[in-house]
Amino acid sequence: MSIEQKKSLKVNMVLNAARGVLSVLFPLITFPYVSRILGVENIGRYNYANSIISYFLLLSGLGIGSYAIRDGAAFRESKSELNRYANEMFTINMLSTVISYVLLIAVMLVFPGMKAYWTLLIILSFQVILKTIGIDWIYSIYEDYLYITVRGIAFQILSLIMLFCFVHTAEDLNIYALITVLANAGSSILNYIHARKYVNLRLTKKVDWKRHMRPIMIMFAMSLTVTIYVSSDITVLGILCGDERVGIYSVSTKIYSIVKSLLSTILIVSIPRLSAQFGTGRLEEFRKTANDIYSTLITAVLPAITGIIILSKPIVLLISGPEYAEASSSLAILGVALFMCMAAWFWGQCILVPMKKESEVFKVTLVSAVLNLVLNILLIPKWQENAAAFTTLLAEGCTLLWSVICGKKMSGVSGELKTYG
Repeated sequence: MSIEQKKSLKVNMVLNAARGVLSVLFPLITFPYVSRILGVENIGRYNYANSIISYFLLLSGLGIGSYAIRDGAAFRESKSELNRYANEMFTINMLSTVISYVLLIAVMLVFPGMKAYWTLLIILSFQVILKTIGIDWIYSIYEDYLYITVRGIAFQILSLIMLFCFVHTAEDLNIYALITVLANAGSSILNYIHARKYVNLRLTKKVDWKRHMRPIMIMFAMSLTVTIYVSSDITVLGILCGDERVGIYSVSTKIYSIVKSLLSTILIVSIPRLSAQFGTGRLEEFRKTANDIYSTLITAVLPAITGIIILSKPIVLLISGPEYAEASSSLAILGVALFMCMAAWFWGQCILVPMKKESEVFKVTLVSAVLNLVLNILLIPKWQENAAAFTTLLAEGCTLLWSVICGKKMSGVSGELKTYG
């Protein structure tokens, strides 16, 4: 019996959705506490430093996660083949991690403005090596969402306990950063140990660089452009307007990210299945699965964005308090962007990437990233966090339009919603 037969896509969706719900519930408990204890400026400092580290996380990861899930899914019935493939991916990933740390040190030393954030940057930089040894892509290839769910619950509970035990005043910002890193540390180390169930992970000299580097670099370029228009708003806002405005906007982006993370669970579990179906020539199954997933996604997205737009101010006041009330307008704008983001993600990551049309995804992502960055620089000085949210909306809209046109044309997936009656 194949892995695909053993693991139900619907069960995987339920498990990943459960993990997604918990990833929503825990921030709903922790973020109101943290935002009130640390205050607007410290929340801004943390998120600005984290936005800097996100670029180095991206560099260390290259495009290995997406590439490994897509191509590794074809080897999952052969343990020896997957073991060889996984060792190549791990070796490339470790090399890129070393390069990432070298460049981070250079940036911290060269740019004087970074000196005020050194301690935060050093603490948060441990995420880079932890993400590398965490090898989440192994578990996605094997659709082992039960393990991922149980592990996630355990370390979220641990981080919650540590947060309430050790973060009590605005001076505990660095402790808060350390707790967020330690929670990831446990997950990553456990991942590395548990991975022995599937592969014997080690560094290898036998890497087929010619085969892997072109698609990996295309995936990296895609991820880079995504990160630019996901993180550049906070980075530019921090540079041009200061930590306080970042703190206000961080509330909007936190709520936006929580809802997006929950909705994305519908898509994440489907990528290995779609990649396997397309890779083995089962095109009708591929189209049917894709249409089912799209219907499920839209059914979940529409109520979510409606709630965010209508209730933006009460949500902000509930989550973070009156000190952050100005975040309600940028949250409403991001609510509209959420629909475009999730639909674009479906057509890009669930349709074009499994079809190995990542070059098309890269083109649209590059255009969207440049558009977002330029508009951020032009509009943020006047409209601050509202401009940051609006440029995100425009970038997501551009991505969606291009992805739908390319996805329908190349895949034959209709994207029609199911009707019941």
